[in-house]
Amino acid sequence: MSRTLGRKNTSANTVSPAFIDTPMTDWMMEKRADQLGVSVDEVIRSFLNDKRPHMTSQSRGKAAEVANMIAFLWSERASFINGAEYRVDAGSVATI
Repeated sequence: MSRTLGRKNTSANTVSPAFIDTPMTDWMMEKRADQLGVSVDEVIRSFLNDKRPHMTSQSRGKAAEVANMIAFLWSERASFINGAEYRVDAGSVATI
């Protein structure tokens, strides 16, 4: 896609977030907390330790952090970027 669109002066990049504080992850954590009979905070800590041990922040990311990356890629400052993947994941994948 980046090659085809790049010839038309349009870039194609991806943003890959991991475990962002959103209504969707709230719902997932609340459901799991109910199933286990523990607090949502305990479930989040457990999820980060068990499923995302490489996330350097050990907390959920913020939607604004993902939006900042998207805004950058839409800006003129990113005009020479094409075919790239940006992970907004506190090292979740890069450190595995």
